[in-house]
Amino acid sequence: MPLYEYKAYNVSGGRVSGLVDAPSRGSAYSKLKKQGLFPSEMAEESGGGTRAPVPSSELIFALDQMATLLRAGVPLPETLDTLSQQVGNESLKRGLTKVKVHLEEGESLAGALAEEGVFPPVLVKMVEAAESVGTVDLIMERYSQFLEKESAFREKVISSMMYPSIVMVASIGLILFILTYIAPTLVQVFSSFKTDLPLPTKVLLWVGSFLKSNFALLFTLFFVAILTYTRLVPRSLKDALLLRLPVVGEIHRYVQMSRWAKTLSMLHGGGVSLIKALSSAREVIENVEMNTHFKAMEDYIQKGQGLGAALSRIPGVPPIMVQMTKSGEKSGELERMLNTAANFYEKEVDRKLTMFFKFLEPAAIMILGGVVGFVVLSALLPIFEINRLIK
Repeated sequence: MPLYEYKAYNVSGGRVSGLVDAPSRGSAYSKLKKQGLFPSEMAEESGGGTRAPVPSSELIFALDQMATLLRAGVPLPETLDTLSQQVGNESLKRGLTKVKVHLEEGESLAGALAEEGVFPPVLVKMVEAAESVGTVDLIMERYSQFLEKESAFREKVISSMMYPSIVMVASIGLILFILTYIAPTLVQVFSSFKTDLPLPTKVLLWVGSFLKSNFALLFTLFFVAILTYTRLVPRSLKDALLLRLPVVGEIHRYVQMSRWAKTLSMLHGGGVSLIKALSSAREVIENVEMNTHFKAMEDYIQKGQGLGAALSRIPGVPPIMVQMTKSGEKSGELERMLNTAANFYEKEVDRKLTMFFKFLEPAAIMILGGVVGFVVLSALLPIFEINRLIK
């Protein structure tokens, strides 16, 4: 069934736009009029999946609502129709409408979701397994909770970086103001007394003069360095260096391990075979080096090794993750043990991040305070010296 993109007026005279599925243009007009809309423009939408990114908050809301409606016994097409009218994001609204059309054309829900770029591949795999056992509502709820935790973690990191960033920007602004406006004025005043400037002031002026004279060169070098790192340095090398950074590398590794374990737990617990679940769970590992190691681990498992034994071959995997996995395999509770390991590493990441930012804030304040103090002292010393000479 084709989709028609429309612009219309509602009963209040306001302009609205969206998508409507109908067998023909006339049917699309009739469907919109029944909804209290009066189309002014309408055109059949061209094919192709929706690729625009959707905010996590919008996707979380949609999945939560979908799980609630399905659990209440609302048919899937009606659920999708209701959601497409409730969500505010245009890409997600378009994606949900298209999924409904694919379903009416005979596709499975997983196949319909896979057609659209707004739904994560991991969710598609989980829905594919859930459709065979009738637990789509549970999978939607689980994945929504997973996204919610991911979003909360990301927001915590951003908010923790906010204060040091503000202090740094304010300090740099103060330093530039002193170097640009105050220091040159003091030099002009001080030179009239025909005496040498204090040493800290000479250093400050030299730095200011150097920056001013070589600003174009320094800016070009900085730009070239950033461009070289982002465009020319291979992603694999950047990710390998990230893993070897003190504190930050360990936190990054724990984040990747936690996401992998939680995703594998959801997939395997939802009925996906271990090999398929491992392949899909690997997609959430953003670090190229770690992703390569986990791909090699899948080869070991296909040759007959257990998950715990294969996991122990990966460099940098903490022993506790290996032990929990082996324990889960022996007890038949692999899903629960993987989830426990994921929760453990989430707590470890939270603890290490808290400690890191507790150290970072005072360290940044001390370093920037020292720099600002030197700049202010260098600016004040000539004033004191001028005052002494006048007396």
